[in-house]
Amino acid sequence: MTMTSSRPEKPPPAQDDVLLWDALRRQEPEALGELFTRYAAAVHAYAVRHTGSYATADDAVQAAFVTVWRIFKRDDPGALQHDSALPWLLAITRNELRNATRARRRLAQFLLRQPTPLHHPDHAESVAARLDSEKRIRDVRRALSALPGHERDTVELVYWAELSIADAATVLGVAEGTVKARLHRARRRLPALLEDHR
Repeated sequence: MTMTSSRPEKPPPAQDDVLLWDALRRQEPEALGELFTRYAAAVHAYAVRHTGSYATADDAVQAAFVTVWRIFKRDDPGALQHDSALPWLLAITRNELRNATRARRRLAQFLLRQPTPLHHPDHAESVAARLDSEKRIRDVRRALSALPGHERDTVELVYWAELSIADAATVLGVAEGTVKARLHRARRRLPALLEDHR
Protein backbone atom coordinates (compact mmCIF):
# COMPACT_ATOMS: atom_id res chain seq x y z
CA MET A 1 0.00 0.00 0.00
CA THR A 2 1.43 3.35 -1.05
CA MET A 3 1.38 6.01 1.59
CA THR A 4 0.38 9.59 0.95
CA SER A 5 2.95 12.29 1.40
CA SER A 6 0.57 14.83 2.94
CA ARG A 7 1.67 16.47 6.16
CA PRO A 8 -0.21 15.89 9.40
CA GLU A 9 -2.52 18.79 10.26
CA LYS A 10 -0.67 19.64 13.46
CA PRO A 11 2.14 17.97 15.38
CA PRO A 12 1.31 16.26 18.67
CA PRO A 13 2.09 18.15 21.88
CA ALA A 14 5.73 17.83 22.94
CA GLN A 15 4.79 16.20 26.24
CA ASP A 16 3.05 13.44 24.30
CA ASP A 17 6.29 12.66 22.49
CA VAL A 18 8.19 12.50 25.78
CA LEU A 19 5.65 10.00 27.15
CA LEU A 20 5.75 8.04 23.90
CA TRP A 21 9.55 7.99 23.94
CA ASP A 22 9.53 6.64 27.50
CA ALA A 23 7.12 3.88 26.41
CA LEU A 24 9.51 3.00 23.57
CA ARG A 25 12.35 2.83 26.09
CA ARG A 26 10.24 0.29 28.01
CA GLN A 27 9.97 -1.60 24.68
CA GLU A 28 6.19 -1.42 24.52
CA PRO A 29 5.25 -2.51 20.97
CA GLU A 30 2.11 -0.35 20.85
CA ALA A 31 4.34 2.69 21.32
CA LEU A 32 6.01 1.93 17.99
CA GLY A 33 2.56 1.80 16.39
CA GLU A 34 1.71 5.17 17.89
CA LEU A 35 5.02 6.63 16.68
CA PHE A 36 4.23 5.32 13.20
CA THR A 37 0.72 6.80 13.30
CA ARG A 38 2.07 10.18 14.33
CA TYR A 39 5.00 10.50 11.98
CA ALA A 40 4.88 8.03 9.09
CA ALA A 41 3.29 10.59 6.75
CA ALA A 42 5.93 13.21 7.58
CA VAL A 43 8.75 10.68 7.19
CA HIS A 44 7.28 9.52 3.88
CA ALA A 45 6.92 13.08 2.58
CA TYR A 46 10.57 13.74 3.43
CA ALA A 47 11.68 10.55 1.67
CA VAL A 48 9.60 11.32 -1.45
CA ARG A 49 11.09 14.79 -1.70
CA HIS A 50 14.58 13.43 -1.07
CA THR A 51 14.38 10.69 -3.70
CA GLY A 52 11.60 11.70 -6.09
CA SER A 53 10.29 8.14 -5.85
CA TYR A 54 7.22 6.97 -3.97
CA ALA A 55 8.39 3.34 -4.10
CA THR A 56 11.78 4.23 -2.63
CA ALA A 57 10.06 6.35 0.00
CA ASP A 58 7.77 3.44 0.93
CA ASP A 59 10.84 1.24 1.47
CA ALA A 60 12.60 3.98 3.44
CA VAL A 61 9.66 4.42 5.83
CA GLN A 62 9.51 0.69 6.46
CA ALA A 63 13.26 0.46 7.00
CA ALA A 64 13.30 3.51 9.29
CA PHE A 65 10.65 2.18 11.65
CA VAL A 66 12.22 -1.28 11.74
CA THR A 67 15.51 0.41 12.64
CA VAL A 68 13.78 2.44 15.37
CA TRP A 69 12.50 -0.73 17.00
CA ARG A 70 15.90 -2.39 16.73
CA ILE A 71 17.53 0.61 18.41
CA PHE A 72 15.15 0.48 21.36
CA LYS A 73 15.46 -3.31 21.63
CA ARG A 74 19.28 -3.26 21.49
CA ASP A 75 20.20 -0.29 23.67
CA ASP A 76 18.33 2.35 25.59
CA PRO A 77 18.99 5.55 23.59
CA GLY A 78 18.35 7.71 26.66
CA ALA A 79 15.95 10.60 27.08
CA LEU A 80 14.37 12.37 24.12
CA GLN A 81 16.76 15.17 23.10
CA HIS A 82 14.19 17.38 21.32
CA ASP A 83 10.60 18.42 21.95
CA SER A 84 9.54 16.07 19.15
CA ALA A 85 10.71 12.64 18.01
CA LEU A 86 10.45 13.73 14.36
CA PRO A 87 14.00 15.11 13.93
CA TRP A 88 15.44 11.87 15.29
CA LEU A 89 13.19 9.87 12.95
CA LEU A 90 14.25 11.95 9.96
CA ALA A 91 17.93 11.37 10.82
CA ILE A 92 17.27 7.62 10.81
CA THR A 93 15.37 7.92 7.53
CA ARG A 94 18.24 9.86 6.00
CA ASN A 95 20.63 7.06 6.99
CA GLU A 96 18.30 4.46 5.49
CA LEU A 97 18.16 6.42 2.23
CA ARG A 98 21.96 6.58 2.18
CA ASN A 99 22.09 2.82 2.76
CA ALA A 100 19.72 2.28 -0.16
CA THR A 101 21.89 4.48 -2.40
CA ARG A 102 24.99 2.52 -1.35
CA ALA A 103 23.18 -0.75 -2.09
CA ARG A 104 22.34 0.43 -5.61
CA ARG A 105 25.96 1.53 -6.08
CA ARG A 106 27.20 -1.89 -4.88
CA LEU A 107 24.88 -3.56 -7.35
CA ALA A 108 26.22 -1.46 -10.22
CA GLN A 109 29.81 -2.15 -9.18
CA PHE A 110 29.09 -5.85 -8.83
CA LEU A 111 27.57 -5.98 -12.31
CA LEU A 112 30.55 -4.10 -13.78
CA ARG A 113 32.93 -6.67 -12.26
CA GLN A 114 31.19 -9.58 -13.95
CA PRO A 115 33.05 -11.08 -16.90
CA THR A 116 31.89 -10.11 -20.35
CA PRO A 117 30.03 -12.99 -21.98
CA LEU A 118 31.92 -14.75 -24.72
CA HIS A 119 30.88 -13.76 -28.19
CA HIS A 120 29.51 -16.59 -30.27
CA PRO A 121 29.31 -16.19 -34.03
CA ASP A 122 25.77 -15.82 -35.33
CA HIS A 123 24.99 -18.64 -37.75
CA ALA A 124 22.20 -18.34 -40.30
CA GLU A 125 20.26 -21.30 -38.83
CA SER A 126 20.13 -19.65 -35.40
CA VAL A 127 18.75 -16.30 -36.58
CA ALA A 128 15.08 -17.32 -36.26
CA ALA A 129 15.64 -18.81 -32.81
CA ARG A 130 17.47 -15.68 -31.73
CA LEU A 131 14.65 -13.41 -32.91
CA ASP A 132 12.13 -15.52 -31.00
CA SER A 133 14.32 -15.36 -27.94
CA GLU A 134 14.66 -11.59 -28.19
CA LYS A 135 10.88 -11.23 -28.49
CA ARG A 136 10.40 -13.36 -25.37
CA ILE A 137 12.99 -11.25 -23.54
CA ARG A 138 11.22 -8.03 -24.60
CA ASP A 139 7.89 -9.46 -23.39
CA VAL A 140 9.44 -10.43 -20.06
CA ARG A 141 11.14 -7.02 -19.70
CA ARG A 142 7.85 -5.21 -20.32
CA ALA A 143 6.17 -7.42 -17.70
CA LEU A 144 9.03 -6.83 -15.26
CA SER A 145 8.79 -3.06 -15.80
CA ALA A 146 5.31 -3.21 -14.24
CA LEU A 147 6.76 -4.56 -10.98
CA PRO A 148 8.00 -2.25 -8.23
CA GLY A 149 11.69 -1.48 -8.70
CA HIS A 150 12.86 -3.46 -5.68
CA GLU A 151 11.00 -6.58 -6.87
CA ARG A 152 12.30 -6.13 -10.44
CA ASP A 153 15.90 -5.82 -9.19
CA THR A 154 15.48 -8.94 -7.07
CA VAL A 155 14.04 -11.01 -9.94
CA GLU A 156 16.82 -9.90 -12.27
CA LEU A 157 19.55 -10.82 -9.79
CA VAL A 158 18.12 -14.22 -8.85
CA TYR A 159 16.74 -15.38 -12.19
CA TRP A 160 18.76 -13.53 -14.80
CA ALA A 161 22.07 -13.14 -13.01
CA GLU A 162 21.50 -16.55 -11.34
CA LEU A 163 22.66 -15.35 -7.92
CA SER A 164 21.75 -17.31 -4.83
CA ILE A 165 19.28 -15.81 -2.37
CA ALA A 166 22.20 -15.03 -0.03
CA ASP A 167 24.25 -13.32 -2.77
CA ALA A 168 21.25 -11.32 -3.98
CA ALA A 169 20.62 -10.21 -0.41
CA THR A 170 24.24 -9.07 -0.18
CA VAL A 171 24.02 -7.11 -3.42
CA LEU A 172 20.71 -5.48 -2.44
CA GLY A 173 21.78 -4.87 1.14
CA VAL A 174 18.68 -6.60 2.57
CA ALA A 175 17.95 -9.74 4.58
CA GLU A 176 17.54 -13.07 2.81
CA GLY A 177 13.94 -13.18 4.01
CA THR A 178 13.30 -9.89 2.23
CA VAL A 179 14.65 -11.34 -1.02
CA LYS A 180 12.39 -14.40 -0.63
CA ALA A 181 9.36 -12.21 0.09
CA ARG A 182 10.04 -10.02 -2.96
CA LEU A 183 10.43 -13.09 -5.18
CA HIS A 184 7.20 -14.56 -3.84
CA ARG A 185 5.27 -11.35 -4.60
CA ALA A 186 6.84 -11.06 -8.05
CA ARG A 187 6.06 -14.69 -8.93
CA ARG A 188 2.42 -14.09 -8.02
CA ARG A 189 2.17 -11.01 -10.26
CA LEU A 190 4.26 -12.02 -13.27
CA PRO A 191 1.92 -14.56 -14.98
CA ALA A 192 -0.84 -11.95 -15.35
CA LEU A 193 1.68 -9.29 -16.40
CA LEU A 194 3.19 -11.60 -19.02
CA GLU A 195 -0.29 -12.30 -20.37
CA ASP A 196 -0.99 -8.55 -20.59
CA HIS A 197 2.21 -7.93 -22.58
CA ARG A 198 1.80 -10.64 -25.19
